[in-house]
Amino acid sequence: MENQLIQPEIDRLVDSFPIMLAKHGHAYTAKVAREIADKGYCAAKKTHFHGVRLHTIAPSRSGQLPLPDHLWLRAASIHDLSSVREQEIHLPTSSLFGDKAYLAADLQHRLKEQETQLLMPHKKPKGGALSETEKAFNRMVNRLRQPIESFFNWLNEKTQMQNASKVRSTESLLVQCWGKLAFAVLSLVFNY
Repeated sequence: MENQLIQPEIDRLVDSFPIMLAKHGHAYTAKVAREIADKGYCAAKKTHFHGVRLHTIAPSRSGQLPLPDHLWLRAASIHDLSSVREQEIHLPTSSLFGDKAYLAADLQHRLKEQETQLLMPHKKPKGGALSETEKAFNRMVNRLRQPIESFFNWLNEKTQMQNASKVRSTESLLVQCWGKLAFAVLSLVFNY
């Protein structure tokens, strides 16, 4: 009989974080970093903005902020689902927790082939209501997703990365994003 190692299941979290060069009315006329930035909408903040989104996949760590293992930037107009679809992400034997933005059969199928289960809150049906079981499931998923939201809040408090209104070029935007992110991750790893 062969001795087989069974890899433990790892919970991972996926979400995005807006980096805003201009907000509200200024988002429509902003011209900074047009090579990588454009106008998008942040539903969580109910704000139109000109900028990019930092997309993150991170393993969940008990009692600690997640430490990202996948990071990439995309223009603000690129939907979270489209951005994840474009990435070659391999997350074998894990559960991936996301928000309702990642609801798509093709993504679920692709991840299932890697033995990864995509879990996100149920959407309320039009003109209907969620069952008590669905509401309980949504509360559970949102509770398990909370660390990625806490990571983004911590990242913004530590670096003020979300407000990039003083950036004047594509190069400056990239330096701001990756430089501040490097500082923050080092701070997280070494507990600064």
